[in-house]
Amino acid sequence: MASNDLSDRVAAVKEVTALFKVERVVYICIIVVCLLILLGSVAVGLIRGEMGYAEVTSIFGSGGTVALLCGRLIHMWNRTMSLLGAPAEN
Repeated sequence: MASNDLSDRVAAVKEVTALFKVERVVYICIIVVCLLILLGSVAVGLIRGEMGYAEVTSIFGSGGTVALLCGRLIHMWNRTMSLLGAPAEN
C-alpha cells in the first residue's frame, strides 16, 4: 500500500513538472542571458580600467534578475519535493 501511495505521489510530481516545464525553461534562458550580460559588463569594465554607470547598472540589474529567478526555481523545486514527501491525505 505504501508503494502505491509513493507511485501516486511520483506521478503527481511528474504531472506538475510537466505542467511548468515551459516556465522553467524560460527562467533558465533568462538566467543565461543575464549571466552573459553580467560577465560582459565585468569584461568591459576590466578592459577599460573603469566602471561607468552603464556597467554598474548592468551588473546590478542582471545580478538581481539572476538572484530572483534562481529563487523562483528553488521555490518550485522545494514545492515539488514537499509534494513528493507529503504524507497521504485520507
